[in-house]
Amino acid sequence: MSETSDYFIKIAEKFKRLNSKLLLLKLLDKAKAEYDSLDFISGKKSLEEALKLDENNPVTLRGLGCIAQFEGEIEKAIQYFKKALENSHKKEIEYTLLGMAYYLEDELEEAISCFNKAIDENDSYTSAYEGRNQAMLEHHLKIVDLQETLKKYL
Repeated sequence: MSETSDYFIKIAEKFKRLNSKLLLLKLLDKAKAEYDSLDFISGKKSLEEALKLDENNPVTLRGLGCIAQFEGEIEKAIQYFKKALENSHKKEIEYTLLGMAYYLEDELEEAISCFNKAIDENDSYTSAYEGRNQAMLEHHLKIVDLQETLKKYL
């Protein structure tokens, strides 16, 4: 009798995990649709519900980071992206998102470093190249501006 009850307990646990994963996927799909329709408030709520089901899900953490970034909370976004990076199998995405967040904070060297890490992870990830090129251009323009300012004072 004990073996039978253990067997049914294991099956019940598997169904519970499967149900939880399905609910998580449903919430992530809902959040993406809300985000795509620019309903960030509803998207954030859906992602927060998804986070309760799996606090380490990189897709959920990325989404919350993007919404935090949209809300102007760049440091909070960076923390979400870093946590997503710890749990992701597609690290080029998190590195690129981190690069963009640092770019928005005008931390261009850190942004370039993140974009380079994204490229190291996946050398065909075009978003990382685009971000890196923009950050490098911005960095170069700042150097040129500084040189012009120095010339005026010399």
